[in-house]
Amino acid sequence: MKVGFIIPTKEEAAGVPAECVAACGFGAGKSSNCAAATDLIFNRGCDTIVIWGTAGGLTPTLHAGDIVVATRTAHKDFSLTPLPWARGLGDVPDFSEEDFWHTLDATLSEQLLQAVKKVFPGHHVVAGPVCSGDIFDPAAARGNPIEARACAVDMETSAVAEFCHRLNTRCGMKVRFGTVRVISNNADTADSDTASGDFNDFLQLFAQMNAHLEELRQMLEEA
Repeated sequence: MKVGFIIPTKEEAAGVPAECVAACGFGAGKSSNCAAATDLIFNRGCDTIVIWGTAGGLTPTLHAGDIVVATRTAHKDFSLTPLPWARGLGDVPDFSEEDFWHTLDATLSEQLLQAVKKVFPGHHVVAGPVCSGDIFDPAAARGNPIEARACAVDMETSAVAEFCHRLNTRCGMKVRFGTVRVISNNADTADSDTASGDFNDFLQLFAQMNAHLEELRQMLEEA
């Protein structure tokens, strides 16, 4: 097993050890992070892809610095509803399960959970559903039926999960995928201006956590 991390933005990549296998700073969002996954898989020989990045919390029990290991994921704003065969918001044909959620590799998720707890013992670590969308707008969390079932929201996880799923099912590859997200702010209660400020302040703490990424990578490869 060779593990490679995707770290979406250059701001989130501060403090990452030079020896860590990571695709850093491709940019936020779905297409940028699928490009990062392509780099890790085809140029650097990784068979296990893990997104390490920040996310907004969607439950009152999660606070800045808490860590979420994703167990399943869904697109929160993908919609084909005008088409006659569409089943609803978040439904991605040939990807999502009946309830529009895609379960991630259970073995990898458990390995990530245990490794993260060891590497970051001072942080509250939980496992749960993570949804993804294209808009960084905490106010949009209110009333979205998919976000109502998630514990965190980001802009990348569901897209890279779908990308790896299609490599495996359509191209005969065997790529495992997981996500670890550090909560930067509580997206379901903060307004956009507050969330932006919280995120900028939070990046200093996140850079300190990045220093342990190579330790986390080695622990996963030895699992």
